[in-house]
Amino acid sequence: MSEIDVIKARIKKAMESQGTYSDDLDLCIYLCAGSYQAFKIALNDIAKKKKAYVIELSREGNKKLVAHPSFKILFDSLEVTRKALRELGLTLQTLSATEDDDVNKLIEDVENAAKDGE
Repeated sequence: MSEIDVIKARIKKAMESQGTYSDDLDLCIYLCAGSYQAFKIALNDIAKKKKAYVIELSREGNKKLVAHPSFKILFDSLEVTRKALRELGLTLQTLSATEDDDVNKLIEDVENAAKDGE
């Protein structure tokens, strides 16, 4: 089972426990899982870096420091994931699952990362 399938299953399980799951939402769940996977990949990439920037050359051949591209991917995917979870009715306030539930942890991680980025 792929990582996206695992994430989709967690989201579906959380929605079923709330009584909000419908087969019609499978595409939205898939999109949410994909954006969360992109978030995790970017976060993993950033965790391996020792610097938050990369060196690029301008047209004139001058060196310039720019933010590592993974940061943009991280924050873009974070925001998309947060909105997708909200659209699916999965927020910390609506989840009635236990505190150690995987989806609850997923949502908490995304919201905490959003707060850290503001």
